[in-house]
Amino acid sequence: KKNWKNILYAILNALFLFVLLTTNTISCIIGLVFVLGIILVYCLKNKYYKKLIFIILIAICMTFIAVKFGKTKVISDTAIAGKEATEIVKGNTNDEFGTRRIYIWKETIKIVPEHIWHGVGIDCFHKAFNGDSLKLKDGNYSVFYDKAHNEYLQLLVTQGIFAFASYMFLYGYTIFVGLKNGFKNKQIYLVLPVVGYLVQAFFSISVIEVAPIFYIALGLCCTYEKNENCKIKKDGEPKNG
Repeated sequence: KKNWKNILYAILNALFLFVLLTTNTISCIIGLVFVLGIILVYCLKNKYYKKLIFIILIAICMTFIAVKFGKTKVISDTAIAGKEATEIVKGNTNDEFGTRRIYIWKETIKIVPEHIWHGVGIDCFHKAFNGDSLKLKDGNYSVFYDKAHNEYLQLLVTQGIFAFASYMFLYGYTIFVGLKNGFKNKQIYLVLPVVGYLVQAFFSISVIEVAPIFYIALGLCCTYEKNENCKIKKDGEPKNG
């Protein structure tokens, strides 16, 4: 009975990974690394060795196919990102690192004290720099940035410390409950999209096409509650009325 499901899941996993590689988005790859780390721990804990090997083989095969046919630049971009991260650890920063994210983050952190309490206003990052946008001279042109390219900095600057602290508590609590219930009830798949999203959020911004799915995933992580009154008897009648 389960063979056709295993085949279907394998195909879907392969397609998902292939498309992810073709997007050439390093932030999503980093999120995937954290997700795979949790899967690794989960499979080892539950002795799902065959499934773990299968997942690894799919990842290797899809990566090889994408690179072989020139459909992805993730490998080369990851190598560049690794070199930049090494330089940052050594204390050598460059505004061009992270496709200029280092510059954006540095300038954003400077203005955090000015808007620490209530923020500059939701989605008003383009007004955070003395009523103007963040600018960067690029030859004869000026580049304007209306996002912090980091959801956490964006939240802090636009909505202030209280909203920031509330969201951090929500995310932390959700991951804690999601991991706890996931390992206990073998429902680890509920917390994986939350972890993947929150990791890549360090390098990107919230968009309306994805945000609703993320908040649904947050809710699913906290749905399991041990409540004796909600358990169902074999005859279909709820306990204790």
